[in-house]
Amino acid sequence: MADNVVGKLKDAFEDLIGNKRALIKILSVVLILLVALILRIHEQGKADITIESADTAEELEYSDKSSDERSDESSEQIQVIFVDIGGAVEKPGVYQVSKDTRLFEVIDMAGGLSEDADTDHVNRASFVEDGQKIIIPVKGSGGTEDIESAGAAEPMAADNGLVNINAASADELKTLNGIGDVMAERIIQYRTVKPFKSIEDIMSVDGIGSKIYEKIKDHITV
Repeated sequence: MADNVVGKLKDAFEDLIGNKRALIKILSVVLILLVALILRIHEQGKADITIESADTAEELEYSDKSSDERSDESSEQIQVIFVDIGGAVEKPGVYQVSKDTRLFEVIDMAGGLSEDADTDHVNRASFVEDGQKIIIPVKGSGGTEDIESAGAAEPMAADNGLVNINAASADELKTLNGIGDVMAERIIQYRTVKPFKSIEDIMSVDGIGSKIYEKIKDHITV
């Protein structure tokens, strides 16, 4: 029986070999299927690489854009200003600070208050401004509130109607031509540290030049 099966298989194989056309067709179909499978695998690999590359490029672009945006935001948030502080501090000078800095922070940068500092007339919680001149008064130099409440020995304005620049209040100083709120405050800050010895000394106050002096010289005294 086994001999019959082997014989039939042998006959079938010989028939297949003898029929070359059928064999060629079978081999051609197998070859085509193999080539198609290889191409499909290759294209799938390229597609995966392309997608991965695109994702990576998009991530890098987003990362760069985010970095630039953060840089712009930081520039907007951190604005540098300069203030000049003097008077009763350990290290008077010009200091670079960020916007929204308070006066007590500038005082700390200037080495702190000196022993003779008079803080009764200084609002250390106030914000500083770009280009601001800050004078911390010395004890005993007097301030506007002290002069008004105690009744200073010198009158606010002399009997002849002249404004005493060493004693006048801010409102009285503002009656002078060319003197507004800012200039009046600068005059008061200046004199708390260094009283005026002559009317010409008022030109030492920041912002008061010869033009303003010519307007007010006939209306002031010391």
